[in-house]
Amino acid sequence: MLTREDNELLTNVEKGSPMGEVFRRFWIPAVLSEELPGPDCEPVEITLLGEHLVIFRDTDGKVGLIDKYCPHRGAPMFYGRNEECGLRCVYHGWKFDVDGNCTDMPNAPEGDAFRSKIKIQSYPCVEAGSLIWTYMGPEESKPPFPEFEWCKMEENHLYVSKFKLECNYLQAMEGDYDPGHVPFLHTVLDTGVIQGPQTRFIDPAKVRTTPTDEEFPVGVGNRRVTEADRDGWGTVEDSDSGLLFIQKGEKEDGTKTVNVAPWMMPIFPTAGTTVGTTTYSTNIRVPIDNNSLYFYRVRWAYKPIPTSEIEAYKTDGWFFPEMIPGTYTPKDNVHNHYNINRVTQKYFSYSGIQCFPLQDIAMMEDQWGSIADRTLEHLTSSDFAIIAVRRKLLKVARDMAEGTEPQEPFRPAVYSYHRTRFSTAEGTLDEAVEKARSMSKEKNVAGSVTV
Repeated sequence: MLTREDNELLTNVEKGSPMGEVFRRFWIPAVLSEELPGPDCEPVEITLLGEHLVIFRDTDGKVGLIDKYCPHRGAPMFYGRNEECGLRCVYHGWKFDVDGNCTDMPNAPEGDAFRSKIKIQSYPCVEAGSLIWTYMGPEESKPPFPEFEWCKMEENHLYVSKFKLECNYLQAMEGDYDPGHVPFLHTVLDTGVIQGPQTRFIDPAKVRTTPTDEEFPVGVGNRRVTEADRDGWGTVEDSDSGLLFIQKGEKEDGTKTVNVAPWMMPIFPTAGTTVGTTTYSTNIRVPIDNNSLYFYRVRWAYKPIPTSEIEAYKTDGWFFPEMIPGTYTPKDNVHNHYNINRVTQKYFSYSGIQCFPLQDIAMMEDQWGSIADRTLEHLTSSDFAIIAVRRKLLKVARDMAEGTEPQEPFRPAVYSYHRTRFSTAEGTLDEAVEKARSMSKEKNVAGSVTV
């Protein structure tokens, strides 16, 4: 559990709050590139970290992110005319470029002289990885762009989508490093095997049987955790981008297997399911405000992703939820209880919820409300990774409150860390761990994004 003060410290992302200022020291996604499909297209009204903004693409294709309200008398810039390299307020004709400069003030004779003194709040943007990113902090603290490998890949190497959630970013992110939930939430009822296409990677002979003395053979079955299962949860260690989650094991034949999954400060976990065995995952929860977020789900690969895999992400309803047409809101959502199917729950799946990520989200969007009251929690040993992430975030927020800024944004190369699975029959288990750790930090795509 957390104290009320620490919970507030972690969950409040408003401007001027410690965690809000932490977020404003990193480059974060603002919108999908597809939301601004071409020069002089319709502007988009967004809220980001509690700030009300408008984002637009000008005649030259440059992207501007500006305050929602015109500095003249507060008219909404969303209704502005996007033309001739700027967004013009339709109330009195004031025009602003992507850098926030007032380039025209036609409603007053002193306009040509006075406009040089006027700026609208603006934030720099850069386009990479099918996303438009922004930096919302002070200019003197602006870091280089993080070297995510997928941000430098061709479009056929990645699939990016987003949808809206109605909860705080932290409770949505915590599910990515919770080893205890998978055997329950995501499994087939009778066998305890994970649902969906992932089952093709599971050897039926290795599925654990339900003990004859299990009191609840259906509701628990083979899922009950014992002391012998602890090693499978893995361990957590610090890294120069955040944390590394490491799982390791050795089979009777001497084969050592190690999984390494980085979590990168402040909202860049590498968890997530994929269709292809060589496809990687990055999940990003960007706060709209303290009570809602956009969940960006990135699937990427060093080789082009097969068309069949992309189509599965777009249409099969398992890996990504179906959206309400014209929105980024899932058709199955918190307001209709995710259309839970109680017959399916009774006879087939543990949750009764159809889509894999929505199974998680149903457990996240309402945890004592849209901002979880962590003073009411009772954590167990299986929550060790959640505790580690909270401690990391609490430290950076407390440091920020005392005037010490995070260093991770100025280590762009460490954001190329990626998930790694390594197996070998050679050497010791510790040597295998060191090899996997090293592999997860290898940068395989050269170059960087200019900002």
